Amino acid sequence: MESSMEEKLQAVIELCEAGDPETCAFLGKEFYFGFNIKQDLDRAFRYLTTAAESGDALSQFLVGFMHWSGRGTEPDEDKALRWFLPAAEQGIPEAMYNVAKILLSKDYEKNKDEAIGWLARSANAGYGAAEDMLSDFED
Repeated sequence: MESSMEEKLQAVIELCEAGDPETCAFLGKEFYFGFNIKQDLDRAFRYLTTAAESGDALSQFLVGFMHWSGRGTEPDEDKALRWFLPAAEQGIPEAMYNVAKILLSKDYEKNKDEAIGWLARSANAGYGAAEDMLSDFED
């Protein structure tokens, strides 16, 4: 007998809630984007955080973005930076760009050189917004 989609979803949820980070990464993205299931940002945040804590770069980026934007959690720039940094270090260009933006917003003069470094890495990875922002520093 073939199990229903609800039964399959429940089995995946149980795997995630048992602490499987790969399943949590998959499920968190499904709930975040609402691809194959109804969007649920509370669940997405919970599952993505589990995956982010295990080192999944895209989950780290999404948790950072959720903290930054206030989607599924309260906005918190410090927590956003905490999650964007490891995602950036793992090569996610948009995370690199967001690290630079947060650093500049916190203390422009103190963080300018570090932010330019992140922008350069992001631009070198082909992220157009970083290329544009980096050109503003070259003028």
